[in-house]
Amino acid sequence: MRSLDLNVDIGEGFPHDLELLRVASSANVCCGVHAGSPELTRETVARCLEAGVRVGAHPGYPDRAGMGRLPVKNPENLALLHSLKSQIDLVPEATYIKPHGAWYNRLVSHSRGADVALLKAAGKPVMLLAGSPLAQISEGFADRGYGPEGRLIPRGEPGAILETFEAVLAQALRLAERVDSICLHGDTPGCVEFAERLRVGLESAGYAIRA
Repeated sequence: MRSLDLNVDIGEGFPHDLELLRVASSANVCCGVHAGSPELTRETVARCLEAGVRVGAHPGYPDRAGMGRLPVKNPENLALLHSLKSQIDLVPEATYIKPHGAWYNRLVSHSRGADVALLKAAGKPVMLLAGSPLAQISEGFADRGYGPEGRLIPRGEPGAILETFEAVLAQALRLAERVDSICLHGDTPGCVEFAERLRVGLESAGYAIRA
């Protein structure tokens, strides 16, 4: 039986974190800048540890209006780099780092720069889209649409979000053989039901869900 990690993004202020923790094997904890708060981050880390769920730091750009999903003009700005480092430092319990939103998308295709050096200096494995040059934990998305080149369809475009469980499960099964971890977002409509049913579906297909 092959092991497969099931990760969720939590600590962003959405109401389903505890339900998702009952299903996930890893949790990407928002570091209080693109959403949530430092206090919620620390509380969420404690809940992860209580539940026996692996903790990952989930730092993002300081763009609350766009929830960290809008690209920045200068990704090597010193103030921005300081923010990202401070976010990572807020979660010393993290055993890996999964960048969020626009930073994640940048790192999918960039393997050099001051922000990359910052990430490497943290000394923890990086979770990124499978095929990314920096990916040490390869990730696939159960609830996001992929374009023909294997990249995620930008949010807001048709097909960016998978809306039925049948589509989510089918995509997760397609990805499972070539990734280390499958992600389900905590802000996807129906995320709790999807997560519960997805775990059952993956286990029924012969995967042991564990970090």
